Amino acid sequence: MAWLIPPPALAIILLLSIIYGALFHLWRGRNWQDLAISIFAAMIGMALGLLVGPFLGFDLLKMGQVYLLEGTILAWVLMLAVAWLKG
Repeated sequence: MAWLIPPPALAIILLLSIIYGALFHLWRGRNWQDLAISIFAAMIGMALGLLVGPFLGFDLLKMGQVYLLEGTILAWVLMLAVAWLKG
């Protein structure tokens, strides 16, 4: 079975998504559902960073196959967008 996201990269994405989601929840969260939504939005943002990273070519903050700069920016933008849409 071919992995879309290699297992080491998946572990980094999951760890950073949980950290980013928890930090965002401390800042803007109101209930447990907000925490789950924040973590999910961060996961989507970090995964999109894997897709966008090679096209932008910024290898400055890259850990293995994970583009940390692009993933972090996209994770926070998505979490902010979800919080704004939620009201």
